[in-house]
Amino acid sequence: MNTVKKLIFILVSVFLLSSCQKEPSKELILIDFESDEDLDQLYWNCHTLYSLSNDHATHGSRSLKMELFPSDYPGLIPVLAVTDWRAYNEFSFDVYNPAEQPVQLGVRIDDRKDYPDFADRYNKNFAVKKGNNHIAIPLETLIASGSNRHLDRAQIYRLFIFMHHPLKKTTLYVDNIQVLR
Repeated sequence: MNTVKKLIFILVSVFLLSSCQKEPSKELILIDFESDEDLDQLYWNCHTLYSLSNDHATHGSRSLKMELFPSDYPGLIPVLAVTDWRAYNEFSFDVYNPAEQPVQLGVRIDDRKDYPDFADRYNKNFAVKKGNNHIAIPLETLIASGSNRHLDRAQIYRLFIFMHHPLKKTTLYVDNIQVLR
């Protein structure tokens, strides 16, 4: 009888422990621009000014206002606290363009710490029209530009959201940078 009680105890314990393991949430907000601390999660670089704004937020009450000045590649480079994206299926963010003219916005994703060449990283351009735009990238499409190599979603190291050589100052509002299941 003692052995049966031990076996039942072990089975109940295993069941309870396995039910306590957390499944990744449906969405993982990488950065949402709700507080000044979120600005500390950005690499600051020349030719780009960042500020929090109450305008054009799509999640929470604030967004990031980006002022991009004529230069090579001004834009947004967040510090990624979570670099393992294997449990997720999509990377997305929202961008608001207040200008009448659409702009081209580039997205670059690296899976290596060194700065890989163009051919060995994910690169894609998106046309951002006037108003709200939702950019969504299925993670199975994270393929290096010069090969058929899929990026290693277990170690996403760097993310850039930027413009290629803008000819004039451009203002954009970015919010809700996340990965989704």
